[in-house]
Amino acid sequence: MMKYREIHIHYNSFQIQHKKPFGAVLKDQEIQFSLTVEYAMNPEVTFVVSKEGQGEQYIKMSSLQEGSFTTSYSSSEYGLCFYFFMLNYDDHGMRRTVYLGAPSQGIGGEIVARDNRWELTPYQITVHNYQESTPAWYKNAVFYQIFVDRFFNGEEHGKVLSPKKNSFLYATWDDSPMYIKDHQGNILRWDFFGGNLKGVLQKLDYLESLGIGGIYLNPIFKARSNHKYDTGDYMEIDEMFGDEETFKTLLQEAKKRGIRIVLDGVFNHVGADSKYFNAFGTYDSVGAAQSTESPYYSWFNFFHYPHDYESWWGVKDLPNVNENEDSYKNFIVGKDGVIEKWSRMGIGGWRLDVADEMPDEFIEEIRKTMDTISEDQVLLGEVWEDASNKIAYGKRRRYLLGKELHGTMNYPFKDGVIAYLNGHMRAKDLYMRFMSLKENYPPEALYSALNNLGTHDTRRILTELKDVRKLQVAVGMLLTFPGVPCIYYGDEAGMEGESDPFNRGPYPWGKESPNTFAIYQSMIQLRKKHETLTSGEFIPFYQEEMFGYLRKTEDECHLILVNSKPEKIRTVLADVIGLENMSCDISAQFGEVHHLEPYSFTHKYISLK
Repeated sequence: MMKYREIHIHYNSFQIQHKKPFGAVLKDQEIQFSLTVEYAMNPEVTFVVSKEGQGEQYIKMSSLQEGSFTTSYSSSEYGLCFYFFMLNYDDHGMRRTVYLGAPSQGIGGEIVARDNRWELTPYQITVHNYQESTPAWYKNAVFYQIFVDRFFNGEEHGKVLSPKKNSFLYATWDDSPMYIKDHQGNILRWDFFGGNLKGVLQKLDYLESLGIGGIYLNPIFKARSNHKYDTGDYMEIDEMFGDEETFKTLLQEAKKRGIRIVLDGVFNHVGADSKYFNAFGTYDSVGAAQSTESPYYSWFNFFHYPHDYESWWGVKDLPNVNENEDSYKNFIVGKDGVIEKWSRMGIGGWRLDVADEMPDEFIEEIRKTMDTISEDQVLLGEVWEDASNKIAYGKRRRYLLGKELHGTMNYPFKDGVIAYLNGHMRAKDLYMRFMSLKENYPPEALYSALNNLGTHDTRRILTELKDVRKLQVAVGMLLTFPGVPCIYYGDEAGMEGESDPFNRGPYPWGKESPNTFAIYQSMIQLRKKHETLTSGEFIPFYQEEMFGYLRKTEDECHLILVNSKPEKIRTVLADVIGLENMSCDISAQFGEVHHLEPYSFTHKYISLK
């Protein structure tokens, strides 16, 4: 209930008695809205809704009984709709208007009131056509992200394959990574440890024993850097990592162990040192930086030829490409193009780097090409925010509406968990964030999100949390949350590291932390033992500073309770907030009172058979 002056208003977009069905809807699917007003004289309520970019529609809500208002709405177009309510009532002889909307942008839940309409945030409705299921192998997998140069060197005696010109090799595998930069921050010498695809191949048994079903490889195509986001040649494996035959063997051996490999597709930019741009004359081809007659010239946007050009975030080493240019688009998605070549080898799919900087139409073309080759491959995208309402370069993105991505990297999950465990976010706010993801995402997209606690772009999770007890909670949440969990290489070994380059250290083979490894191993085993933790309904709730959730199917129910405080707390399930839509009494099933240890992850299970 929200109180405005003396008026009580009941509306919560999370509750089916107020909005039914819950969450994202299909095109033409009817939604029923119900709102209750108490202690207002002669109230009238108007439902105001708009499709983005179109005018508003005003619908007077019907009053079935005193103070109770209802209406229905459906959209015949895909995309986002936004709605709010206008309440008119008598106040001491005057007719007043109050505007009723969402708590904040992209966040649903209990209604808020504003006297000024322009201070109001409307609620979001996602209208989608995401009806085809994501490949089952993907949703059932636990993923593992590998930064190849830092994982393992599979060559005899640790020989480094094909060292690159103007680079340096670390003296030992135990060294700490570092950059050599000039005064402007440009990399003068790229550094390498010598990890390669043979190393990944030799560690497949380890990954299988850990319970891994999918590997996300950072880029492996030919490039000058250690990270390979500066692609030099999309059609070749980098010689420091191996060759095409090694990669094919890796795919085959991984598949024998029930592991699929997802490649990193960096299609928004290339390297200045590439066959396409060729700023340093490394390649035999005539690059765009060498001649305006180059077949690649039209791929790039030059301001003053040849040294002033559009680049990724101003990094001159990464010239932006124009994804709408026909010859570039055909090179990536056309016959015998990049997507077709590698997808036909039997990879598990692609993760698109900086997806928010790529046109929706281009992502859609990538998906179409993949689907013509195999419907068993997954397309993921790097998006750091709520992907349902992301705006990039002035355009609302359509990632999750059904024709583009299967799922996105779930950074909101990571950020929420870390903020909550470090005392920077209340349990209520974490509940609101996760419920809003559930409300905004098409169901299949929520269960296809690639969840992480850290990547090559963030600090290591143990560095973020600074406490193994907190880490145990975070890992427990990662492996029981809806979506696909992804472990950044070495996190299970207890690796620490600040942001790049320190988060990209070499895996400490033989020096792993047994305590940290046991945390990951036990939680992976729990997830793999119970299908409900993969596909079950997700029902979050909270009480004061305790956050929890249920994962539930017809056959079983899992109760997760999390204490982020350094002291014991007492939780009474009958009093938690967020279970209003539940048809059963979980207190009777799990017991009413629970005492949670400091920084604890409590898991309880019952069979409903």
